[in-house]
Amino acid sequence: LPSSASPAPRSTMGGLDGLDGLDGMDDLDSKLESLGFGSSAGAGTMDEDGLPCFEDLTPFEVEHFIQDLEEFQLEQVGNPRWLTHHERIEKLNWTAHNQAKEGLDEYVVDQFNTQEKAPPLIYDLMLIEVWKEQIWPLLKHKIAKFSSLRTYIPVYHEASVANLLEICMYHRTSCEEAGDALVDLVDYCVRKLRHLLSYPNDELVRQVASAKECTEWDNVRMLDEQFAECEFQVCMCVISILRFLTDHRVAIPLAVTTRLLETHDVLLLLVPLMEKAPWVRKNRISGKIEKFEEHKWQVVEADDEGRLPKLHTQVWLTIYNLVMDAECRARYELTSFRRENLLRLRRYINEVVVDQLPPLTNLHRTLEEMSISGQFTGAGDAAAPSPFVVELVAEARESLVRTYEGRWEEVAEQQLKEVFVKETPEELKRLGNMISIPKEFFNDGPEQGADAEGGEEDSSAPAEPVELTAWEALTSLNVLRSTASFFAAAKSKDAAVDEVLVLSAAAQSVPRDGGRLKLELRRSRYSQLGTSGNAYRSREEASLLATRAERCEQEFLLAVDAAGVPPTKVHTIPFVSQKGAARTAEQLLNLLSKPGRGDLLQMYCDDVAEFSVPVSGGADSEEALPARFVQWLGLHA
Repeated sequence: LPSSASPAPRSTMGGLDGLDGLDGMDDLDSKLESLGFGSSAGAGTMDEDGLPCFEDLTPFEVEHFIQDLEEFQLEQVGNPRWLTHHERIEKLNWTAHNQAKEGLDEYVVDQFNTQEKAPPLIYDLMLIEVWKEQIWPLLKHKIAKFSSLRTYIPVYHEASVANLLEICMYHRTSCEEAGDALVDLVDYCVRKLRHLLSYPNDELVRQVASAKECTEWDNVRMLDEQFAECEFQVCMCVISILRFLTDHRVAIPLAVTTRLLETHDVLLLLVPLMEKAPWVRKNRISGKIEKFEEHKWQVVEADDEGRLPKLHTQVWLTIYNLVMDAECRARYELTSFRRENLLRLRRYINEVVVDQLPPLTNLHRTLEEMSISGQFTGAGDAAAPSPFVVELVAEARESLVRTYEGRWEEVAEQQLKEVFVKETPEELKRLGNMISIPKEFFNDGPEQGADAEGGEEDSSAPAEPVELTAWEALTSLNVLRSTASFFAAAKSKDAAVDEVLVLSAAAQSVPRDGGRLKLELRRSRYSQLGTSGNAYRSREEASLLATRAERCEQEFLLAVDAAGVPPTKVHTIPFVSQKGAARTAEQLLNLLSKPGRGDLLQMYCDDVAEFSVPVSGGADSEEALPARFVQWLGLHA
């Protein structure tokens, strides 16, 4: 991953704490109101019941969606037709997994087999992989400021297709129907395993220690982190796919077995992978051991420490299938290097492991016999020669690479002109509606600390932390809101729809009555707040995009980076003038652009700005923070 971005430039607004430098603004307030620029009502939050949620597709919908699956070209990735394709893949994936989970009739998998659509699905996986490898690096710097969903959906599509293939490959009939296309799939799996082995575990998915660390990322760094996280999830999916292929080895073409054992020697990848165990990590903050299961990191409880993670089990079973299969033994030439690689497994087979995976008893016996005889039990002196004079190649990937070789930049330029262009409000609404959440998530309450602004208070809910109350009092000050309004308006024309201003307190001693509290504002993105991989975050981001597109001129988003305040608690703040009168971003930008205010505009255009607000020990007011709140802001010298 690229190194962290250099610190953003800072501006000190010491002389602009109350926006006194904008001469004549007070007079303009009344003039603008007389021209019809009155206060606009705040945008309401979308009702949860109105958000898109997953529902199982009917058999007729499944048949129609699968029948209409088509093979796209690189230039089409991200266009409206492709987005419809992605949306259908998401719905098919959800329905297939829900049917397997609930023990229902798996008519999604049946339709893929009946209509012989497994090869097009594998082609789709190869297409998006090539796009990510060759086109994405050429695009990301130019589209980083687009909505996070617009840039993330093509990257995430690979995970959706891999997840759907995972549920399909569980069935032997799907492996049979895929036929020679499995050569492409095996090559793909091997590339992902090599990716897992090529980087240290702490670089595969980077842990974030604090919200402030995320807000310091620039837009490109944010995309790189999302890319790495998605890549890791795909790699975890691939381990299961490989296990299912070895389960059904007798039903797949012989060329696939040759590809696994001779071309790629997958056993030389699986043994080091099990030793590396990238699906287990130690949390940087809590120090607890976590394992990656159900597509998220889960804390390993004390009574589960001896329990094998599911992915660890998948690797063991894959090795078992290959080593204990008689035909695989006959085809696998056991050199001294290969033998030593397999014998490294013996140290990991103990009573705790065997109790959870009894078949490993046979594998352990086979390894012990190998250490004595130097070969597999029952195998001849020489491996069976390959029956192929000409072997199958990965047709889908090879055809894509040959077709576009030397044209990568041409495709990227075409996509920048035709596909990845500034979104209209209608397109943003569609992108927001494409993020669907399973219905059971709506039955649970929102996350603790989630913003319930605009809703009724629950009398049984615990009282807000004093830190949160103190920051609420600070963000309600008109002097802060007006400063943040001008800061947001200065770059509103180029801002992403999910831009969030992050407020934090600068290092300082606790100010006394009559002093000033030093604060910082920095520009960030909603997806950079807190941690990712959360269903509620996806729901909130979908809601944000669906409702925010039409309100960018009237409102901006403000979050707080401080102890005791949830990082994802985002306030919707209307643009206001120095006196608190409602304005639009364009109106405030026009005021900053007047002759003689070039330096002022430049300071507001920086990515990080410093300013201060007065502290008062007297009665509460909109212009000063009551001194009783200062002690709860977490200030430090």
